Amino acid sequence: MNKTVDIIIKVVLLGVIVTLAYLIVAGIQKPIDFEKERAFRFNVTIQRLKDIRTAQVAFRERYGYFTPSFDTLINFINNDNIRVIKAIGTVPDTLTEKEALKLGIIQRDTFFVPIKDSLFKHINYKIENIRFSPTGKKVEFKMDTASVLTGSGVMVKVFQCYVLYDDILDGLDRQLIINYKALKKDTCLRVGSLTEATNNAGNWE
Repeated sequence: MNKTVDIIIKVVLLGVIVTLAYLIVAGIQKPIDFEKERAFRFNVTIQRLKDIRTAQVAFRERYGYFTPSFDTLINFINNDNIRVIKAIGTVPDTLTEKEALKLGIIQRDTFFVPIKDSLFKHINYKIENIRFSPTGKKVEFKMDTASVLTGSGVMVKVFQCYVLYDDILDGLDRQLIINYKALKKDTCLRVGSLTEATNNAGNWE
């Protein structure tokens, strides 16, 4: 009888030990897995924001202003062109390109190429999806434009586009999301600003 009780106790203790060991390992691995997934989601989202910035800069160069509309931006990418200036000829080592151009040694040729086949030939998603956050909860980026006065007294056009951390990380451990956000001064991944001229920098840069 005592032998049977000893066996039962040992089995129970072994089960407790195994359970505790599992919980300890899981407790250590969970934040590691979270950080790995967070980094992946942020990288993918940042690339999407960079694509939006590329489109906005090209749009401004073509039309002189940024657009707050994704419909306009998508139509621009799908159907518009960008101007490319190419130097024809070889610049001698003793001259600058400007000097060679003035002397007629080289010429400049201007031509237009489709935006979709040049600036966006690298993408692996539908252009129409540029407006959506690529991970977590599928939400549309918040985008707007404005004009701000620089410190030198020049009025410049700016744009801003962002998505909240909560939407990027949706579906992951809620407490770990809260812990991560508590360490950050911002609540989103953002490119550009509506309050200052940042040269369209992202807040991850």
